[in-house]
Amino acid sequence: MRFGVLGPLAVWTDDGALVRVPDTKVRALLADLLLAEGHPVSISALIDDLWGDDLPVNPTSTLQTRISQLRRALEEAEPGSRDLVVTQPPGYMLRVAADAVDVGRFRGLAQRARTVAEPRTRRSLLADALALWRGPAFADVSEAPFARAAIDRLEEERMVVIEEHAEARLEMGEHHLLSAELAEVVAGHPLRQRLRAVYMRGLYRSGRHSQALDTYRDLRTRLADELGLDPAADLVSLHQAILSQDPALAAVPAEASARTNLPAAMTELIGRATAVERVRARLRSGRLVTLTGPGGVGKTSLALEVARDLDDAYLVELAALDASAGEQDLLQAIRNLTQPDGERVLVLDNCEHVVEQVAAVADKLLGTAPHLRILATSREPLGILGEQVWPVPPLGLPSSATDSGAVARSSAIQLFVARATAAKPDFQLTPANTPAVVEICRRLDGLPLALELAATRVRALEIHDLATRLDDRFRVLATGRRGAPDRQRTLQAMIEWSWDLLTEPERTVLRRLAIHPDAWSLQAAEAICPGDVADLLTRLVDRSLVSPLTGTTGSRYRLLETVRAFCLDRLRDSGEFEETRRQYVAYYEELTDRNEPRLFGHGGLLIQASDLYREPRPATGTPDGGAHGGTKATATSADGTIIAVERWGQGPPLILVGGALNERTDFTSLAVRLAPRFTVITYDRRGRGGSGDTQPYTVVREIEDLTAVLGQAGGAAFALGVSSGAVLVADSAARGVPITGLVLIEPPFIIDGTRTAIPLDFTAQLDKLVRADRRGDAVELFLTTAVETPAEVIAAMRSAPQWRSLEAMAHTLAYDMAVMGDYSLPVHWRATITVPTLVIDGTHSAAWRRDAAQTVTDLLPHGRRHSVDAPHDMAPDVLAPLLEQFLL
Repeated sequence: MRFGVLGPLAVWTDDGALVRVPDTKVRALLADLLLAEGHPVSISALIDDLWGDDLPVNPTSTLQTRISQLRRALEEAEPGSRDLVVTQPPGYMLRVAADAVDVGRFRGLAQRARTVAEPRTRRSLLADALALWRGPAFADVSEAPFARAAIDRLEEERMVVIEEHAEARLEMGEHHLLSAELAEVVAGHPLRQRLRAVYMRGLYRSGRHSQALDTYRDLRTRLADELGLDPAADLVSLHQAILSQDPALAAVPAEASARTNLPAAMTELIGRATAVERVRARLRSGRLVTLTGPGGVGKTSLALEVARDLDDAYLVELAALDASAGEQDLLQAIRNLTQPDGERVLVLDNCEHVVEQVAAVADKLLGTAPHLRILATSREPLGILGEQVWPVPPLGLPSSATDSGAVARSSAIQLFVARATAAKPDFQLTPANTPAVVEICRRLDGLPLALELAATRVRALEIHDLATRLDDRFRVLATGRRGAPDRQRTLQAMIEWSWDLLTEPERTVLRRLAIHPDAWSLQAAEAICPGDVADLLTRLVDRSLVSPLTGTTGSRYRLLETVRAFCLDRLRDSGEFEETRRQYVAYYEELTDRNEPRLFGHGGLLIQASDLYREPRPATGTPDGGAHGGTKATATSADGTIIAVERWGQGPPLILVGGALNERTDFTSLAVRLAPRFTVITYDRRGRGGSGDTQPYTVVREIEDLTAVLGQAGGAAFALGVSSGAVLVADSAARGVPITGLVLIEPPFIIDGTRTAIPLDFTAQLDKLVRADRRGDAVELFLTTAVETPAEVIAAMRSAPQWRSLEAMAHTLAYDMAVMGDYSLPVHWRATITVPTLVIDGTHSAAWRRDAAQTVTDLLPHGRRHSVDAPHDMAPDVLAPLLEQFLL
């Protein structure tokens, strides 16, 4: 998130989208917090600044409302940004880095310019600083007393930079342009003596001697009349030098205009505004910046946009250089354009095929030319001292095709629509074609080159037809752009350029990795690939062909879909497809069998993850295609929340209650199996599946929900609960809910020292990830920390289609933690649970879970334990007879 105060108050996301901050008072509040520059502002000061003497009825409550509105506006624009507004005694603070606010960047550029002796660089830095101004500072609150001093201070800082910039331009010999441009500035600030001095020098060097003397006399008169002062001594000396036409005032030879061979921009660079600014800043703070990323991601476009605002920037295109070229060939290619010395920027484009030579030459040039800077583009880093690597990501994709705001903010969508409109002027994004456009952008990974190639097809293909044909993307996007380099004319050529640079072991690993439909772990890669896979995988990541994924635990990787499609073709061509598929299936079957006791209702996800290349098998605990669907209904909880319910069969009522991340559909197979003997009722706990959700959450409300569902059973029923769901049904029975018999499957109490306790701030960690829209990472953290699911398993589970349903329930994880409390045994159950209770555990389960099952059994006066010699994801055919025997 970035903030602008040098003009009307403005907020932008990191992708450059403008954030709407509604309400005048909320904008004033934000301005007040920004004025504090990272320090807390007291509640009393904020109230006084916002309302003065015209106070609302309840000032503190009204301020809190405005704080909430500000947080909501930031959060809606960029998830996680609500945390920027911090409650800190004695009030509130905006916690942002100095360079996230334009005034911080303005001051940083000005300070850096003052340390530079060379006028060209100083001029460029000061020009960048002034370009950040969009109008008067804090224009929205210019009349507010709390902002007046800051506005005056910033205006003074701006004028100083204007004067410094004018002096640097004068040193560069730009006196003709300068004297014309400064006339208006001097008229607006007639008493600034430093400004008059540079204006006088510019006029004199332009041959306008009399005007230089006239402006001095005007200043002297104004100073005397308005301030009772005389001009400063240095200005008097300058006046005398002009009168005597001192040779020292003679014009410096004007330097030749900055030369460059950069091509002019043909189209707008979409979605890279923030990246351009940040890369340019890195190039100023360091001398070698390398833009890396996969083919077609837009490295060259970004580099050229960065360089266009820099003086003496030269493009050295290396793609045509043979891979066997030596260092001298590379040096000669550079010298054919410019001498690599002085205050110059070299843009070394497409270094990947001569990366060793480029690294050696760059190292030598930077060591011998202290003012030289290099901006390189390559599919892998140069790997030399001082290099700053900037990975260029694909363009942003919308989080949802149905969220019009997310679609509009997506830079990938913006690029596709812009290029499609250029190809077909009547093309426009509509509610009818938005899902197809989103699908195209996603399947093309947000790669600018692929999107541009696809956009040209709208002349001939209707947008939905284009989306459905992307399985054959290399044929559909086979026609290249005229005038483009060969490696960028087609999607196929883009990938082949990288493929041809790989060693044979790297190609083998890459094509075998394509068997994975989505992400994989290092262990999964090692199961299907030969050689030192960790080393080869690292090299493929360096070459931007494998994408590492950030998560809460473990290392995971994936291929862009376009790369994967290419590599699957290579895998089939190699004759290794069937063997790789066999190894792939064997790995996931072994992984499923090995970890099933720790999957707790989600074993089907591992099966789904590997079903792409084998005959699908029914997943334990998942629906069987709906052949035995139940009767759907709803129940209304005490607070009005609507609870989704489903019923099967006839007989004594039995309610099935899931744990964290369970929906009612997870019980379909068991419900069908039990239907001949019971009226089985399943429901979605609040916030899950089809059930509503009401904040703030309490355990009491969950118990009220269960009571409402019991109403579907006539007021009393047996109850089965899994994991934390077992705790919920038991606690409900302890509080008097009419449950006539309990079955508890491994209630997860931590009562021995064989496992690590849950961190005290665990719920806060989960909530933070959900607020940042990292729902998948929240689920992963819960499964690995609370459920102890291995990270290797998570990598496979996240590849399964059903994972999205878990992400949809991520916000309920904190609810589940509330059910469990501190994971200690509720000793009051001994006196309050009087119904027969069966506690089930698996012989393959972790020791702490089995200990908990025994302890709960011993606690309850009518408790009985049964250990099943089967994994926790026990099949309905195993579980149903136990229930029938115990409950009937």
